[in-house]
Amino acid sequence: MTTFYLVRHGETMWNKEHRLQGWLDSPLSENGVLHAEKLHEHLGEFSFAAAFSSTSGRAKETLDILVGDRQIPIYYADELREIFLGDWQGKTVEDIVRTHRLDYELYTDYPAQFTATHTESFGAVTERAMFTLKKIAEKFPEDNVLIVSHAVTIKCTVNAILGRSINQLWAEPFIHGTSVTIIERSENQWLVKDIGNIQHLK
Repeated sequence: MTTFYLVRHGETMWNKEHRLQGWLDSPLSENGVLHAEKLHEHLGEFSFAAAFSSTSGRAKETLDILVGDRQIPIYYADELREIFLGDWQGKTVEDIVRTHRLDYELYTDYPAQFTATHTESFGAVTERAMFTLKKIAEKFPEDNVLIVSHAVTIKCTVNAILGRSINQLWAEPFIHGTSVTIIERSENQWLVKDIGNIQHLK
């Protein structure tokens, strides 16, 4: 059985500004670094056969902190990146609502009705994320694997494994920075063990 410890990157400067990142990037905030350090301590009791990260800088920065001085192989994958948000990337929520209120409300409140025109679709994110996890599980069939990814990517993955419709994509719990979502894969069976755990921050 492969056990994935799926971590969202730490809080970034753009997160603090309510600015959407997507495939763009910003560095971790002071809190982002601190929370990643706390998770590093929390994960000390677990062994990992490998660590994977999205190719985004904020994910790599988080992974570096989580791995610390552990001698484990590290891999980077574009397929673990956040959803591509097109024209919205780099803009604040306030700016987006001013110019694309209806589209943004569909994205945040009615995801099943959201049509991806300038953005990547939720389905495309799900497909690339699940394909990548499957490939990792084939390479590490009996191991713990640490992965740093992004909120929407993690949400899409959980939603797919639970067999939920897209309109339940944003169901609680929220995927906070450095939260841990645990997923198991045994043969062709997937199981979500925990979602968005932030025990290390309490």
